[in-house]
Amino acid sequence: MAARIPIKISSANLKEMSTDDKAAIISRAKWLYLNSQSVTISQVGSSGTMDAMSDTRTQAGGATSHASSFRSAGDTPNVSTVTVAYDKISSATAGSLTFNDNGSTTRMPVYKDSNHNIRAMTPQEMFDTYADTLIDAIIATQPYKIHTSTSLSGYANVSSTAVFTDTRANAGAYSAGGITETQDQPTTITNYFLMRNNGSETDYSALPMYINGDNNLREYTEAQFDAIILEMIRYVAVNLNSHKIRYYIGGSGTTLGSSMVNTKLNGSTYAQREVGGDDYRTQEFPAGSAATISTYLLKARKE
Repeated sequence: MAARIPIKISSANLKEMSTDDKAAIISRAKWLYLNSQSVTISQVGSSGTMDAMSDTRTQAGGATSHASSFRSAGDTPNVSTVTVAYDKISSATAGSLTFNDNGSTTRMPVYKDSNHNIRAMTPQEMFDTYADTLIDAIIATQPYKIHTSTSLSGYANVSSTAVFTDTRANAGAYSAGGITETQDQPTTITNYFLMRNNGSETDYSALPMYINGDNNLREYTEAQFDAIILEMIRYVAVNLNSHKIRYYIGGSGTTLGSSMVNTKLNGSTYAQREVGGDDYRTQEFPAGSAATISTYLLKARKE
C-alpha cells in the first residue's frame, strides 16, 4: 500500500488535495484526538503503572544525653536519608478499538489511481496517508505536561494532587536550644503536577470526497470526516505497530514539560545543649547547600 492524495471539489471541479489541505486535516485531527485520547495518563494515589520516582531528604541524627560531658561529633549519630517513593502516574489504553471499511467502498475518502480511476482508500491506505505525520504531530504538541503549578495556558489540570514533590530538610527549623529536636522536619521545595493539553480547534481548508450508496461522489460533511479521522487515529495510537503512543518516566522520546528534580542538603552540623548541670545533649542537624540527587522526565514516544 502507499500514501494517497484525496480528491476534493473546488469550483465545481474535482482536484487532488494540496499539501496545505493535508496540513489542515492533520491540525484538525490533532485537536480532535487531544479531546478524545485513546492513550491516557492520570494521577493515582499509589501503585501507578509507570516507574516510581524517589524524593530524598536528610533528617537529623538521634540526640545523645550524658550526665557529665558532651558526646563528641564522632559519638553522635549522623544525619540520615529519608526516601519517599512516588508511584502516582498511571498509563492506560482504550480497549475494543477498530478501524475498517466495513466491507464497503462507500466509507473512505477517494483518490485517483495511476489509471485515472477514482477509488476509495483502504484502511491501510488511510494509515499510510495520515498516521505517521499525525502521530508525530500529536507527540510534538505534548498531549501531557509536567508543570510546577496547577495552572498552565492551553492545558487542564489532571489533578490538584502532585505526581511528584521535592522536599528537603528545613535547616532553619533545627536549633541547639531545641535538642532533642524532631529528626525529620521537611519543607516542600517544588510540587509537580500533571497537565493535559486542550488543543486548539482548527478548520479543514477542504473536505475529501467519498462514494455514496448510489455510487455517486459526495463531499463529506465536517462531522462525517471528523468521525472517520478520529476513529482512525484513536485506533492507530493504541494498536498500529511503530505508531503506538506510549508514555514513560525517562528513556528516549519527547520530553513533556518540566523536569522533576529531587534535591537534598549536602552537609550537616554538630550542635550541643546543656540542660542543668547533669544533662549534656548533642545532635547532628541537616545543613549545607541543595544538591541534585536525581532528575525525572515524563516522556512520550511512538512504538
